[in-house]
Amino acid sequence: MELACEVTSYAETLPGLEQYAVKKFAEALECVPKALAENSGVGRPMDVLSKLYAAHNEGKKYAGFDIEPEQVSGGTKDAVEAGILDLFLTKHWSLQHATRAATTVLKVDQIIMSKQAGGPKTPKQAGGDWDEDK
Repeated sequence: MELACEVTSYAETLPGLEQYAVKKFAEALECVPKALAENSGVGRPMDVLSKLYAAHNEGKKYAGFDIEPEQVSGGTKDAVEAGILDLFLTKHWSLQHATRAATTVLKVDQIIMSKQAGGPKTPKQAGGDWDEDK
């Protein structure tokens, strides 16, 4: 979540379409905590996410959500104090590979959209689906 906040603030410094692209990348980074909250079984995942956003906006950069029943923490927990740590290399390479995969898909989409390939036209079938029994 903190990375998404940092990328969003960086996007504010960029001009034009670059800003839009970087903001969308930050939005994509927010999908991970959102999916974790929705799949963790907490009663209201959107409430937990709003508390998480608020905690990060207050400067609590290690805030994560607590899947235990809500206690004094209000659904968030300091991950470092709780001993919940991720390996840097795992996150680094996950982001690197995910970004490369998305970039590859976008490049292929641009190639497909740019012009139609030549070649023979596919013949029209008489009607119905190819697997339909007659």
